[in-house]
Amino acid sequence: MSERAQTLADELGGSLPDKFRALPEERLTWLVDTLKHAKVHQLAELDKSTEATINGLPMMLRGPVRAIIGGKK
Repeated sequence: MSERAQTLADELGGSLPDKFRALPEERLTWLVDTLKHAKVHQLAELDKSTEATINGLPMMLRGPVRAIIGGKK
């Protein structure tokens, strides 16, 4: 398995189907980059929604809730 195919398998958290291993390196690189970008975007949106939810709580609850769910201060 090529290095790019292994990187893609690591990003996906498992082994790749045979058809994926047959893809050219350029396509594998595109898939890895797209997955990494999607993960970063998803985490940023999750942080944003967490903060919006916490900011909707009464002030006295915000600190303890942040401590429990791990939102930004």
